[in-house]
Amino acid sequence: MPRIDASVPIGKIGADMPRSLAVFERFGLDYCCQGVRTLREACRMSNADLDEVLRALCEMTGEAAGSERDWASATMTELADHIERTHHAFARESFARLAVLVPKVAAHHGAAHPELHDLERVVARLREEMLDHMIREDRVLFPWLRRLDRKSEIHTGPPWSVRRPIDCMMHDHNEVGQMFREIKDLTNNFTPPDNACASFRAMVGLLRDLERDTHVHIHKENNILFPAGVRAEEARAGAVHGHAAESPN
Repeated sequence: MPRIDASVPIGKIGADMPRSLAVFERFGLDYCCQGVRTLREACRMSNADLDEVLRALCEMTGEAAGSERDWASATMTELADHIERTHHAFARESFARLAVLVPKVAAHHGAAHPELHDLERVVARLREEMLDHMIREDRVLFPWLRRLDRKSEIHTGPPWSVRRPIDCMMHDHNEVGQMFREIKDLTNNFTPPDNACASFRAMVGLLRDLERDTHVHIHKENNILFPAGVRAEEARAGAVHGHAAESPN
């Protein structure tokens, strides 16, 4: 079992112990976009009690293992395939449903809850951002990472480092995180009014589920897949330079 220590980056804890993500969600800790922060820093930023979080993590280690795979030990190809099949598919399906639900709820309840009109605008921005982002991952970054995964293949990608598209994706992740914070505020922390209709409740529940899935989605990219891509590129560059140094003049 990996070490649980307040000085360890929260993203690393999440990568080493996938079940810890449920604890982080419960305490509202940002383990995805801010995974480089230590557990202590993450607790301080979220006003969470560090001792309570550590106790919850220690209790988790004694529980039976869950069904979630240890993605830190997967290849980049396996993880990219998984992200596309699960998180990208779930996001697209969710936005298709929200495209119907959010305008319907705003039209019927906007007079009593004017914040719903702001919510409609934020969800539309989020949808546009995430759908475009996933297309760029599916068509550019993930194929690049799969090529880096194939050790025998000569890399013929663009004439720049994989860090460039990774930095763009991570910037997008921060923007997405900010939009979800706005949605959380506009939905009273994903809590529908007591007299909310079925559509209102379905909308809020779907937004909550999408936020939680996106947290895990971003975590798998920021804290596992992207660092693996950077390491693979550096290893390949080192091998090329070493071979050149050994070659006769």
